[in-house]
Amino acid sequence: MNFKTPDIMKKYVFILTILIAGTGLQAQQDEAYTQYFYNKLVINPAYAGSRDAISILGLYRNQWVGFEGAPKTQSVSIHAPVFTENIGLGLSLIHDEIGISDNMTVNMAYAFRMQFEKGRLALGLNGQIKRQFMDWKSTSPIEQIDGKIPYANTVIWLPNFGVGAYFDNDLFYAGVSVPHLMENKLEYNRTGTTAETQARQRRHIFGMAGLMLPVSEEVEFHPSLLVKYVKNSPTTVDINASFVFYRTLLTGVTYRTGDSFDMIIQLYLNNNLRIGYAHDFTTTKLSDYHSGTHEILVGFDFGKRVKGIDNPRYF
Repeated sequence: MNFKTPDIMKKYVFILTILIAGTGLQAQQDEAYTQYFYNKLVINPAYAGSRDAISILGLYRNQWVGFEGAPKTQSVSIHAPVFTENIGLGLSLIHDEIGISDNMTVNMAYAFRMQFEKGRLALGLNGQIKRQFMDWKSTSPIEQIDGKIPYANTVIWLPNFGVGAYFDNDLFYAGVSVPHLMENKLEYNRTGTTAETQARQRRHIFGMAGLMLPVSEEVEFHPSLLVKYVKNSPTTVDINASFVFYRTLLTGVTYRTGDSFDMIIQLYLNNNLRIGYAHDFTTTKLSDYHSGTHEILVGFDFGKRVKGIDNPRYF
């Protein structure tokens, strides 16, 4: 594939898009979040209703700032217990851009929650539809008859469903989920190009766990873990260690294997409102070409809670 010399960055953007959109290299495709321990609904449907309130969360992530075509993600989610304490429903909208790919995902989640002596176990199911728009024209090839590139901008629709399980109590949580089980083939036109015959939505498996350990009356320790697995791709592990001071300020660091060190700060302005910021410092050679990653989170809970009325819900 030939590109104009001044547009060499477009070559790398195109390659990056294909890698993440799903070629035979089978790179991880799902969005990444540094503040994952608050944004669990987009990963695990069993989380729906777990905050015992109507919970709304918005997140903006600008990855690899200064790198042309780098990922940008915006997500909004809402979930709550409905009808009874045993049923949770959730809705999330995710907009994700990378290179020539522009994606919008609508995700509905259902959770059935069971109370045990040691905590609650929820089993979840989600249905989703993803719209993927590919702006092939922006690749600017010199050879206008190149079988590797469809020449019309294309839109494909990818329905899917997933499952999850989530256990929590006041001091601990753990969960496992597969947000989309179907490995849809990504067909952009009818020419049967190499990209089409090898590109699929790859099944992702997520495992998560976290603790809240009191250190003193003013300080609590909050370690957490997120594991992401995709077949034929390196397993990624996010290891986080955070401290909460006076039930108001959370500060912490995360190490993402093979990728970055991240700093997190969150404020709990009252028992319902929380604001968070994270900055990722890339540990790979890619750091020479960008100035880091920014992630902003705002969440709010309202409505009568079943429990946790006096303390913030960190999970």
